[in-house]
Amino acid sequence: MVMNNLKRRRFLKYLSIAGIALPFKSVAKNMLPRSSQAFSFMFLGDLHFDKLMHHDMAYLKEKYPNDIRQIENYSRITKDNLSSLIQASKQRAKQTNSNFYLQIGDFVEGLCGSKELATLQTSELINYIDQQQLGLPFIAIKGNHDITGTGAREVYQEVVLPWQSRQLKQPVTTANNVYVHKNTRFILFDCFSEKESLEWFKMVIKDHKKNEQLFFCTHIPLIPYDARSNWHIYVRPGQEKEREELLNLLAEHKAIILSGHLHKTSIVVRNTPSGNVVQAAIGSVISALNAPVKNHLKGLEAYNADLVNLEPNFNPTSLQLRREILEKEKPFIRHYEYADFCGYASMNITDKNEAVLTIFANADQEPWSTVNLTQLQNL
Repeated sequence: MVMNNLKRRRFLKYLSIAGIALPFKSVAKNMLPRSSQAFSFMFLGDLHFDKLMHHDMAYLKEKYPNDIRQIENYSRITKDNLSSLIQASKQRAKQTNSNFYLQIGDFVEGLCGSKELATLQTSELINYIDQQQLGLPFIAIKGNHDITGTGAREVYQEVVLPWQSRQLKQPVTTANNVYVHKNTRFILFDCFSEKESLEWFKMVIKDHKKNEQLFFCTHIPLIPYDARSNWHIYVRPGQEKEREELLNLLAEHKAIILSGHLHKTSIVVRNTPSGNVVQAAIGSVISALNAPVKNHLKGLEAYNADLVNLEPNFNPTSLQLRREILEKEKPFIRHYEYADFCGYASMNITDKNEAVLTIFANADQEPWSTVNLTQLQNL
């Protein structure tokens, strides 16, 4: 027995020395409880991956002449700035030990002019993501540009959905999907089939457990927050009931909305009879690596009809409608922050099941802001 105790003491001493010799990160990682529900993921906004060779210029001049300048700009951004953005996000992913990427739609520009060119554009985007060697699944939501142009919808079905099936490691036959990671549920919402998608959502939300964090991921936002206040889902006349039903369900389940589409950064909290809904929005189309942050607004007093003045030249015919939408929404707003810039973000789900969003401007390594979204739900 004495001999056994002696061997045990020597063995424990050896373990302590071996532990000191190991890199700290390795020891710390192994000491984490196996049951921990904490994790991180990377959050990207619209990318609009594009090259001029992806387009039939005669088709553009005939069908989309007002988009040619935009296509030229997005092709430049893809060439000059996209790699810097992805590499910056990759570094952040390593720092936070992220588990996957979530891209909120418009991963390509679309408007190609033929199914062959649309296939080329989408395939090159997928190859580009693979070449970045992210080492993580790349989950992408459907955006309007991803299905715009001749052949784009067919390419989405034939190329994008199989790609997403490989990323999610589960069957994917539509843009409406549910993805569960640890104790967090993601509703990947197809906002371009509003009636059908709402019925689908009302069915799958029943599976949400009260102890789960919940993200509702939609390309087009649900809560208006800038000059283009008529660019949100369920905004058309006659859709008021559907919008209220969706808002109340999201509030009841304490969902956090993640959105894109507007190429702006925003955090907004809206009240409903069932509680508060938090919406976070970002864009990832970086016009320049040193692009300034413009029009930073914060506080309830900043949310009013004058937000239309952020873009004074945008669609004058809808000006009064957009002002009315903002005035109607204003009484329900409990928190508001907005800024005109693009970049990337990381989301940390803590052991307390809180969602903490860290936002980066452009391809910066220093955060622009860190926000506890779960705490905002309780305002």
